[in-house]
Amino acid sequence: MVEYRDWYRTQYWSEREGQPIRYIVIHDTEGPRDAALSWWSSPNNPYKSSAHDLVDASGVVWRCVPYDKAAHHVGGSHIPGFNQLDPKTGRYEPNANLITIGIELEYPAAPASPPWPQAQIDAAVEHVRELVRTYQIPRANVLRHMDIDPKNRNDPRNLDWEGFLNRVFPVVEQELERALRHSAWNAGGIPYNPEAAFASYAREHGLGNPETPEFDFTFDGQAYRGQGFSKAIIYARAGQWNQIKEVPW
Repeated sequence: MVEYRDWYRTQYWSEREGQPIRYIVIHDTEGPRDAALSWWSSPNNPYKSSAHDLVDASGVVWRCVPYDKAAHHVGGSHIPGFNQLDPKTGRYEPNANLITIGIELEYPAAPASPPWPQAQIDAAVEHVRELVRTYQIPRANVLRHMDIDPKNRNDPRNLDWEGFLNRVFPVVEQELERALRHSAWNAGGIPYNPEAAFASYAREHGLGNPETPEFDFTFDGQAYRGQGFSKAIIYARAGQWNQIKEVPW
């Protein structure tokens, strides 16, 4: 059972501006727990950085920013489909902090790369698993800091990432969800392809259930494909499945 301790001493957070939580981002501290906690409340912290939680080496989870607030942990990072680089400011807008929960894992600074303590990983798995269930976060939306800022970040270092995710999302549970989703789509008379770009996009963006099968259409001489979901219609040019857009009904 995970031990939790409240440490709500930082004021470095923002309002979520009505954005739902859609991602969890895992970091490492690159230093001792106490140094990280102190930094998040220090007036000398130029970036006003913070995280929602810190899992220390002993497995204790320190809660630092409430989840209804946006901690300052990935402000300069890019999450495809959510924010784009503003050439005028050089910042990604809107801020990726608005839709994420940030979890820091205590780990020494580089170049030290010791094995991760088992108690810490066990606690992190249980904690992240509970957040995944609470906020309905799919596996594809649990990310490392390096995944969304590869030019500047390489954390969490030395962590068996696939092994970690496999524990957060047990294989049996994944298979059950896949079978349930497949049956639900078919019950509505819509073929289900779990690898389809539209199905994946709709799950990641919380667009609800499918209302139509995929359909093809043309506009201005260009071929497109679309599909209606309960919260939006999504579409892309044929062959450009990584550039999906959405419009309201």
